Amino acid sequence: MKDKPGRARCYPLGYLEKVSTRIDPTRLDRELARRGWNATDLAKASGISVGTISAARRGRPVSNATVCRIADALRDAPVIAGVDSLLEPEAGPIANGSGPAA
Repeated sequence: MKDKPGRARCYPLGYLEKVSTRIDPTRLDRELARRGWNATDLAKASGISVGTISAARRGRPVSNATVCRIADALRDAPVIAGVDSLLEPEAGPIANGSGPAA
């Protein structure tokens, strides 16, 4: 069985809707910024409500099916060229503000 063309189902039917997980809010915000998106853009691309996207951005648990739809939408969206050099490192800002200039 397949959920999308070319993607095999890796869990039993109904499993993804029953199990929830938390998305790292900082990572999700970074991925949105890399695409120039806001919550509304991600909601439209993933078919998920803005409220559910907002909950995920606040670190609230969402279903694994929602996580998959968010991941699919982000995977399909192009990253803005050069934007990574403008964003903070994934580990966050340097504590004392010093470090090599980019």
